Amino acid sequence: MLILVVELNVAAKIRRVGFFGSPISGTDYSTFDLANTAAVSGDTILMFPNTTINGIVTKKLILIGPGNWLDPNSTPKGNANLQAFAGIATISSIFFDAGSAGSVITGFYGGNIYVQDNNITIERNCEILVYITYHPSSAVVSMNNLQVLQNYRVNLQQYLNNGSSATNMNISNNLITRIYTPPGNTYSGNISNNVWAFDATQSANNLNGGASTSSGNNNIELGGGAYLLQNNIFVSYTNASAPSSFNYFIFSNGGNSIFNYNLALESSVPINWGTGVGNVITPITNAANIFTAFPLIGTASGDARYQLTASSPAKIANRPGSTVDAGMFAGTSPYKLSTIPTIPTIYALSSPQGNNPPGTTIQINVSTRGNN
Repeated sequence: MLILVVELNVAAKIRRVGFFGSPISGTDYSTFDLANTAAVSGDTILMFPNTTINGIVTKKLILIGPGNWLDPNSTPKGNANLQAFAGIATISSIFFDAGSAGSVITGFYGGNIYVQDNNITIERNCEILVYITYHPSSAVVSMNNLQVLQNYRVNLQQYLNNGSSATNMNISNNLITRIYTPPGNTYSGNISNNVWAFDATQSANNLNGGASTSSGNNNIELGGGAYLLQNNIFVSYTNASAPSSFNYFIFSNGGNSIFNYNLALESSVPINWGTGVGNVITPITNAANIFTAFPLIGTASGDARYQLTASSPAKIANRPGSTVDAGMFAGTSPYKLSTIPTIPTIYALSSPQGNNPPGTTIQINVSTRGNN
């Protein structure tokens, strides 16, 4: 269940889709399309479990789902006691078209996100494909200040239209499967404290939680952009022997980018850091000491496994000159377990009267927590 306690301007309104209480006219809607049509710029749309967003956004909207990895009985397991109801809200396809500047999408699972306008924030989602510089007729697009933060398994790609620009992007604290920003366009921004991870020894790569494929699609195409890549972790684990451990994360066209204080696992195809300082390649024997549950996930949750061990080579002490730990759980916007949105949530409901209270009333204790 989601609750929202936030100070809004007079014109803004909270609208709900899939709420399981008695509906309120003008607040509750059966579909996202109806809520989107009724909403005005600045409104918030809360999507409850078992709902889907699909459509075009042409105004500033805050779209909030319940988060992911909430079921401790899933495989891999989720994180317990973060949300009283473990369902998810999904994305089919959502288009942030002209007029949507300032919109936020957070707490959703799966689907495609198309970005055309400025100042869009894509935060704390799971299994998403983000298309930048999208235009419905493939016209040239110039967009600025895209924020891609704290997502679990995000694939970020340039749309079809060459000659476009995406500047001042901030791609931080994500588990990333792919970045593909090809030549012929203009890019700039910050790519910091992310994790790229793939374990080819696992038979079910999606369940393993890392990159979904070992193909060349995992190459990191920077397209000649002016990126600052720092405090990231790149781990391709295919074998306990470095000569046969191939690096699936290879940079292309990174000559205009700067690489500082990144960490990669030793491989037969080493990463070429280009210009920068403090980058480290750690021996293959350190593979199991980088994260708390990788390559073997053990009993860890799907996302908690990427926390650093106490002696991880990604720690500050093992990367001379760095000022923060590497990886998605460090930096200015650390990853939050279960991609749970930055709003208070109900995580426990109980009654001291038990399941069969006397009389016609029941006392319910509600426990909430903030998720900033």
